[in-house]
Amino acid sequence: MTRLTPDQLEAARDALVDGYRNWASLKQLAAFALEINLEAKVGKGPLDDVAFDLLELTESKGWTEVLLRDAVARSPGNEMLRDVARAHGLAPAPFTGRASQGLDDGFQARIIQASGLESTGRWRQEMVRCERRVCQIRCGGQAIGTGFLVGPRLVMSNWHVFESAPGSGQLGEPKDYSACFDFRAAEGQAPADPGVDVGFDPASTYLDASHKGELDYVLLPLARAIGDEALADGQKRGWLALGTRAFELPKESCIVLQHPAGRTLEVAAGAVTGWLPDREQAVYEHTAETEPGSSGSPCFASGWTLLGIHHRVDPKTQASNRAIATRAIVERMEAEGKLGLLPARD
Repeated sequence: MTRLTPDQLEAARDALVDGYRNWASLKQLAAFALEINLEAKVGKGPLDDVAFDLLELTESKGWTEVLLRDAVARSPGNEMLRDVARAHGLAPAPFTGRASQGLDDGFQARIIQASGLESTGRWRQEMVRCERRVCQIRCGGQAIGTGFLVGPRLVMSNWHVFESAPGSGQLGEPKDYSACFDFRAAEGQAPADPGVDVGFDPASTYLDASHKGELDYVLLPLARAIGDEALADGQKRGWLALGTRAFELPKESCIVLQHPAGRTLEVAAGAVTGWLPDREQAVYEHTAETEPGSSGSPCFASGWTLLGIHHRVDPKTQASNRAIATRAIVERMEAEGKLGLLPARD
């Protein structure tokens, strides 16, 4: 999200005070969402002043998005907080929206507990970082799928998303496509921002590709290195690393960040139930809900490790979804001498 204007800062302060009406409640919010001691970082005093000082701190650290998202999630009935979330395109809770299967707080808590991260706050911070790296793939301005950054200017998505026409067997010209980042909205609301639309490099071509009948992925460069660009909070957008382990089978949680049916960014969660028969070690079956437009979405384990790319729904039964294992992609890239295209891992 962008930095708050003075008027927005005042509205956010008033919303925090309305949602957390005493110092102890605000202290708990700061502890859970940001893992900070409110008294040590901000001090005590009138609640208006403390809330304002807390927001000034989060603005300077790039934490405001995490704070406001957690504040709304923990006080979902507060209209002032919801209005602030809507104004900035923040989902009121991680698992909301049409693609979320009505996931409850208990399921969310189990995912966070399994993540290996120390707290809810850390888990949500990782989620925000991942969201910034996911994009909607467009052709001629029309949404056709989802993708994500795997380098400063490298986007990965499904091969079939870039097929020039369904069934043609040919990839389209990169110049005809673009990637839109930060296209988000609160649940049921119009987009708070049109996002940042970046074209693919017209002078380049697909750097790597595997046909839709194989591992169904493409790798191609954007016209600029948006992953290296600083956001309003001063942090770089960054990119995702392809995980090299497998989902633990069966039933490890699978979290999908996606642009279903051309909508703004949504999150869905389910479980990985096993390997697709005859495609062991390459294609998973999972239960996270998706729609057309979700193709190419990153699939994460509970601790936000990228382990799959959503591929398609079962074409015969429609009963399960499929995801390509990132481990299989990494192995293929290495065998083809293409692994050097990706940034070195930390």
